[in-house]
Amino acid sequence: MKYRMLVLDLDDTLLNKDLEISERTVKTLDRLEEMGVKIVIATGRMFSSALPYIRQLDIKGPVINYNGAYIKEVGENRLIYHQPIPLDIAKEIIQEAEEADLYINIYIDDKLYVSESNEKSDLYYITTGAQSEPVGKLSDFIYKDPTKMLIIEGNREKMLEYLSYFKDKYRGIVEVTQSKDYFIEFMASGVSKGRAIEFLAESLNIPLEEVIAIGDNWNDLEMIQTAGLGIAMGNAPAGVKEAADMVAGNHDEEGVSKILEEIFSLT
Repeated sequence: MKYRMLVLDLDDTLLNKDLEISERTVKTLDRLEEMGVKIVIATGRMFSSALPYIRQLDIKGPVINYNGAYIKEVGENRLIYHQPIPLDIAKEIIQEAEEADLYINIYIDDKLYVSESNEKSDLYYITTGAQSEPVGKLSDFIYKDPTKMLIIEGNREKMLEYLSYFKDKYRGIVEVTQSKDYFIEFMASGVSKGRAIEFLAESLNIPLEEVIAIGDNWNDLEMIQTAGLGIAMGNAPAGVKEAADMVAGNHDEEGVSKILEEIFSLT
């Protein structure tokens, strides 16, 4: 099979534990581009947070952000797809989070807003490099459909409890997924990295059978299942690995470059 598009998650997939793309991986991706393979980043991150890596890889084409809710054509600086959460639904979720004393972020126009700066906003900055703006009570502040919302909960048992609660309550209304062990993410209904791949593949006239997708977490599941060749990282949860066609090595052990060198017979 000749693969024409490669879709890569960033955190815990393309990035190592130091949040860097290794030199070996950069060289591997450069070689694939020379072979005509289109490289696409698909991340839960906001565009501005992914931008340093986009520049490092010299990507000029589309980039999938916010788990598929926002696709931007980098070379033309043009937004080609945006599916935000309806304002009334967003407000309801924010109010529930506030009543439960959960720390929630909202993203509007590629800006990150929080109620206050604290250890959780610091954790998010360390994890993603995204700067946040504290604005007070978010249910009073929100003025526009947000692209995404995200709850940070360091207690894993509590996080899983609320993940299940929000999934059940808002099933068919918003998409609720987990990325990091402590992140619950909300997007508009129908939004996923898998749907974003379908949109891009159709617009670029690339059959899904000729697409490879590599990811590590539950927010990557749909794209792993959608692509012609879906690959889970070695550090992925068991359920994500089971859904994949192949399993790569760990993100901190050149997992991406090694499996691509194998697939494309790079020596």
